[in-house]
Amino acid sequence: MYDSRVPYDKSAAIWSPDGELVQLSYARKASERGAAAVGMILDDKTILLAGETLYDPLVIRPDKIQEIDKNLFVVASGLSTDSNLLIGQARLIAQQHRLIYGEKISVRALASRLGDLMARHTIAGGLRPFGTALILAGFSSVDNEAQLFFVDNGGSFFAVNAYAAGSGNERVIDALRKQYKVGLDVETAKKLILEIMTSALGKKEPLTEKEVEVHILITD
Repeated sequence: MYDSRVPYDKSAAIWSPDGELVQLSYARKASERGAAAVGMILDDKTILLAGETLYDPLVIRPDKIQEIDKNLFVVASGLSTDSNLLIGQARLIAQQHRLIYGEKISVRALASRLGDLMARHTIAGGLRPFGTALILAGFSSVDNEAQLFFVDNGGSFFAVNAYAAGSGNERVIDALRKQYKVGLDVETAKKLILEIMTSALGKKEPLTEKEVEVHILITD
């Protein structure tokens, strides 16, 4: 069957008749092929981040969850080269903010800056959308409350209480809608994440912390 989107997938800056940026749709598909990642606010002072990792006895396991600044972390899903580039940019943005304003950048401000960068890659000639999505986690500089933001491939971002990116993200998000609630303790949250990811990814054996990197953020 002929795909009507084909003539419009040559550039990230051309709309299809359906109002779709086809290259951006392809980028989202690329991020959904990446390892699963989940972020969850447990309470005002605690955040859980989790990311599926490659387990191979021959390979030194890379860190799925990356620190951007003190108590400010990101977990990315998608093309590793794109993720590494965005993580590098996030660190640069965070340090420039410290240098200019003498304080740590807020989670919202970092999400906005990265969103701007990712959005420019959907409209500029010669560029392509990033094949990765991000979950940012940290604490408000005003009241020290836990904050979690999701940044889409196209640069849109929004605050969340819990969210997922990468492989099986729609199934994980649907499970979180049904089972997540604010106030979970750390051990219960870890167990819930492993159960949800095992089911969403169609694993025959339950996932363990050997296969899922888990990081707990606690405010100062």
